[in-house]
Amino acid sequence: MTMTMNYDDLKSELLSLADTGLKHARSEYDADFEIYLYWYSSAEAEIEQGIVSAKDGIVAGNAVRAAKGKKVGFACASGIEPERIELSVKEAFEVADTAAVPDEEFEGFCEPKKPAKEGLADEAILELGVDDLIKHSESIVEEAGSVDERAKVVGGSAEASWGGYAVVNSLGVEAATRSVSNYCVGQVIAIQNGERKSAYDFDGARERLFETEGVGKNAAQSAVEQLGAEKLDETTTLPTIWAPRAAAAYLLSSIGKATLGRPVVEGISPLCDMIGDTIASEDFTLIDDGQKPTGMGTEAIDAEGYPQQKNVIIEDGVLKSFLFDTYYGRQFGSGSTGNSSRGGGIFGGSTPYESPPSISMKFLDVAAGKGSHEDVVSSFDEKAILITEPPIGMFHTNVSTGEFSVVANNVYLVEDGEKKCPLKSTSVSGKFYEGLANLIRIGEDKTLVPYGAEVPTLAFDGFSIVG
Repeated sequence: MTMTMNYDDLKSELLSLADTGLKHARSEYDADFEIYLYWYSSAEAEIEQGIVSAKDGIVAGNAVRAAKGKKVGFACASGIEPERIELSVKEAFEVADTAAVPDEEFEGFCEPKKPAKEGLADEAILELGVDDLIKHSESIVEEAGSVDERAKVVGGSAEASWGGYAVVNSLGVEAATRSVSNYCVGQVIAIQNGERKSAYDFDGARERLFETEGVGKNAAQSAVEQLGAEKLDETTTLPTIWAPRAAAAYLLSSIGKATLGRPVVEGISPLCDMIGDTIASEDFTLIDDGQKPTGMGTEAIDAEGYPQQKNVIIEDGVLKSFLFDTYYGRQFGSGSTGNSSRGGGIFGGSTPYESPPSISMKFLDVAAGKGSHEDVVSSFDEKAILITEPPIGMFHTNVSTGEFSVVANNVYLVEDGEKKCPLKSTSVSGKFYEGLANLIRIGEDKTLVPYGAEVPTLAFDGFSIVG
């Protein structure tokens, strides 16, 4: 049976259970331990092709690491009841005890430090149930369906969640954190003469309730606008303008990977010995902000109990820092930056308690430049390409070389400072790191994107275009 919780008592309840588990572990086994407890409640609703689906429930589980010297074992189990924690403790110890090969780089678990701050939380989100979310989804679908008869396939969804996690270990870490979030999405496929174009829009927050107004309309208008796409019919090199959602994908796929501790320490990242070097336009500043009050990734602690913080990665074009958990931070000689994560970080993935700690960004934040999105587009007197959504293949890139080759399906031709016709699928290729150096415009239109970032329109020079 899954334990029920309330928001006010969540941290103390999780810490009490974790502490009990740690005391049991230390009394039964000769090893150091780290215990991670995770508890989240969520509700969601979706309408797709007229079919309504909804569900709510609780996900709870525990993860334990045991260390005997430099031999480390990991185990996890669903549930946070004492007997479930004890099961993981036993299994983690057995893995460590029988490990054939020690991890020579392991220097112990995270050391205790005062927790940072939780992000903002609108407790009205706690009251959102599936009936509310169904109504919100219906309003998105209704709005999208009223825009244009060519918007044939319309879907809407909404989700609300709240919860937290706690971490304790043998070195004295004993901390917990909570968060809330809610978001809604409108998805539309526009169809005309056999041509199909898709688009979506969303709204989400932790400090307020999401707003459905405009979500369905924006998605429908965007999908319809892409109909009548023409072939570029040339192979060339052109400036590329990346709207916020596409720009965020570009950054997360490049600098978002190359500054993480593992590729840095292992020498895979070409940036590993470039601290203090200019690697981007002097107008470009990039922060990983684990303490932004409204940031979706803001927590008091990271996934191993270290306080999250604001890390300046690039400032005025100069590389300032990398992102580490305890393991890789010690190897690099800088210590943790509060970037330990579980379950895939900002992209999601596996359930957090099912995986040992890794490293990820918490919330990518790019400093605003000058001019609206329209101003950036109008600044190009010659031909350029506008990419409005993340191209296919963007997240499957080579960190060591920075080379990428992607296909943009949401793309427009820009001529004489105006967005002209939509284009058929267009290939874009180049090198991420050269792109940062060839960043020629930064807009002021900072926009929250679904995968943990707030980014304005960015324009680059020098990428190869085939369409």
